[in-house]
Amino acid sequence: MRAHRPRHENGSEDERRRRAGEAAGRQAPAPGGGTAADAVLALQSQAGNAAVSRMVAEQRDEHGAGHGQEASVRRSTEAPAGPPVVQRMDDDEELGRNPPGPSTRVRGPRKSRKEGRTPNKLTAAEWNSLPAEVRNSAHKERLELDEDPQTLQEQDMALHYTLGGLSRLTPGVPWTAGRSGVVEGLGRNDPATAGYWAGQDARDQRMGQAARAARDAYTETEEDRRERHADVDAKLAGSQSAMGGLRALLADYEGVAIGVASHSGAEIWRFLTTNMAEIKAAGVNTVYLESIREDSYQAHVDAFLGGGPMPPELQAFVTRYDSSMSLGTNGLGALLTAAKAQGMRVKGLDGRPARRPATAIPANNLFQRAATLNTYAAQAVTRDRRRPSAEGRYLMELGSSHTGMHPGPGEDMQVYGTPFRQGEEFPGVDDLRGIPAVEYHQEKRRKEARGEEGEGEKGKARAEEEEETVERFRRLRGNS
Repeated sequence: MRAHRPRHENGSEDERRRRAGEAAGRQAPAPGGGTAADAVLALQSQAGNAAVSRMVAEQRDEHGAGHGQEASVRRSTEAPAGPPVVQRMDDDEELGRNPPGPSTRVRGPRKSRKEGRTPNKLTAAEWNSLPAEVRNSAHKERLELDEDPQTLQEQDMALHYTLGGLSRLTPGVPWTAGRSGVVEGLGRNDPATAGYWAGQDARDQRMGQAARAARDAYTETEEDRRERHADVDAKLAGSQSAMGGLRALLADYEGVAIGVASHSGAEIWRFLTTNMAEIKAAGVNTVYLESIREDSYQAHVDAFLGGGPMPPELQAFVTRYDSSMSLGTNGLGALLTAAKAQGMRVKGLDGRPARRPATAIPANNLFQRAATLNTYAAQAVTRDRRRPSAEGRYLMELGSSHTGMHPGPGEDMQVYGTPFRQGEEFPGVDDLRGIPAVEYHQEKRRKEARGEEGEGEKGKARAEEEEETVERFRRLRGNS
């Protein structure tokens, strides 16, 4: 799928089903790419139509009614007995996928008597300002987009910039909404694409309700958290290396959350990439990343890990991400390539409903992002681990602000229409899953004093001056 796909307005549902069926046929299972059921679920996030839904239902029927039971938070047989940290609640599959497109339509100045044409009519100058590739591939000066504005910006910055400048067509959109707000406004203005945005609004509403349900269902006490943190500290204290620490934690926990203060230039990317073979040998089968939005890119990631070339949509996103985060050759692209070589799975933890809102109160802004992303990520893991291909341990890479109890809002507020109380803390992803949250760090230490034979005290002194870098994991101290 291209970032922009010109096509006839009012494309038939039969055509959409045909494309979905062809895409499903191309998703052959392969090491690291998941099972056939995984491929269909990923495709559903892109197609979102009844045909793919029926395919998913058939896959579920094959596994039986009991297949969807959630695994316990700790999977080791040595794990202490007791109730799960989070009570079982119904997951909303719709939360994890975009509604079917198109999301936005525009047309050029060419006269048209076609019924149902978009009201978003561009002047000749505006049409000619679109990227040449877009204009040349458009049918009768009609352009339809399937992507949400953020995804469009990541995949085609020039087109996003131009469409985002059409504020004259969206007089009700405030300038503070930026170009993405204008692109969204174009979609909401058009009766043929308003349904897509109604679907996104419904996802937002479900996101608020899911966050409220996750908070209400969270039963771990402060004492429970202290015991878990003490256990993590003890296991890490007995390890001499980063990989040793991971092995010790994974022996008792189903997964480990690795928090970063910033995704930019983070050394954890290099560690995960260069140690992927050892990580797999430690029993890890899946790496979950906050950096990937599952509703926009998971199908592309699965296609790449399943043996195909990197899709252009994913390549555009990866290139932009690694550049903007100053990751160079040790970033997201390198991690995906290393995972593919080892037959590992990579899954996204983020999605549009968990986006950071543009609210007037910064503290409320941060709380909403924490509540929605933590809930979305925890549910994404729960959904994914019901798949047969998800057996094994897992690692998460995510911002450290999404681990530990997040401070509550400074006043009563609503998250997409659902109320939250002033000062009401929200559990981190590690709390919701009952797993350790750690951070990667490097420390310098002196090498063991060891001079050459015959050098005596001079050789010993030189050796003592030499230092070596040691990689370790330590518990995130914000977890309390």
